Amino acid sequence: MFLKCLSVAVLVLTGMMSVSAKDLKVMMIGNSFSVCAGIYLPQVVNADKENKLILTSVYIGGCPLDKHHKLLLDAEKNPELTPYSITVWDSAKNPVKGKRYRSSLNKILQTQQFDIITIQQASPKSWKPETYEPHAGELIKYIRKYQKNAEIVIQQTWAYRVDSPNLRKWKMDQNTMYNKVSDAYRKLAESYKLRVIPMGDAVQQFRKLTPVKYKPIDTKEVFKEPALPSFAGDVVGVSLWQSKRGNKKIRYVHHDYSHLNNNGHYLQALVWYAFLFDKPAAGVKFIPKNIFNADAALMQKAAQNAINGYKQVAK
Repeated sequence: MFLKCLSVAVLVLTGMMSVSAKDLKVMMIGNSFSVCAGIYLPQVVNADKENKLILTSVYIGGCPLDKHHKLLLDAEKNPELTPYSITVWDSAKNPVKGKRYRSSLNKILQTQQFDIITIQQASPKSWKPETYEPHAGELIKYIRKYQKNAEIVIQQTWAYRVDSPNLRKWKMDQNTMYNKVSDAYRKLAESYKLRVIPMGDAVQQFRKLTPVKYKPIDTKEVFKEPALPSFAGDVVGVSLWQSKRGNKKIRYVHHDYSHLNNNGHYLQALVWYAFLFDKPAAGVKFIPKNIFNADAALMQKAAQNAINGYKQVAK
């Protein structure tokens, strides 16, 4: 009798696990703010033995919605056009490197099927709602034509670091950019009843929670290679040594104020994981070797706060 009950319990438990487990195919239509999700997300899913992910990045650097729309039209006229760099990560087989090739968005949408497809605006235009349409609508229409069963989701992008020259150029501070970006994406979500991956909210949560506040860099400070300024206190922004174009002997420090740094890549993976698989960010087992456990815990909290706090317009 005991063995019979035990067998039934095992069957029930196995059934519950199979229902909750997910095997997802996700495609990201975007740029550098989306392709970086592939750095750690497949490894995070790989550490979770219940779920699997095939993540496809359809990428052109800096590509805004109007260019995605134009390239759809161009590829309809010229099927041989392959403007996108494609990377495919399989969490179970190649979670680190991924497979790369070139193609058009048209061909991928017409020949493959996905569970979730994400879209986003390029960051310089992300705070300008007037730049979203009609391009977002046309892109959504094309996706729905060929992907009947896919859910279209928006990745909410983030505000630049406080010392970004673009913020000065646009005459706004970091909070103003965050609010404008958030409002623009929410308007898009409401228009098409789409869910949002609240990555921009997670970045703001980290900035709020971190005990080490970011100290803006002094661009006049002289560094001796390989020394670099610290990005502690923010998950956005990184500095690196580069050579002057055409002269490898002249080296200088390039400051990036808009892209995620290594900690930011991990935060992005946590947010996407929690969103896609409905699992707690705090339960993630994978932590990159170059991130301290205390920092990882802080990013897990920021990710979960963003997921919990965002009020979706669609379910």
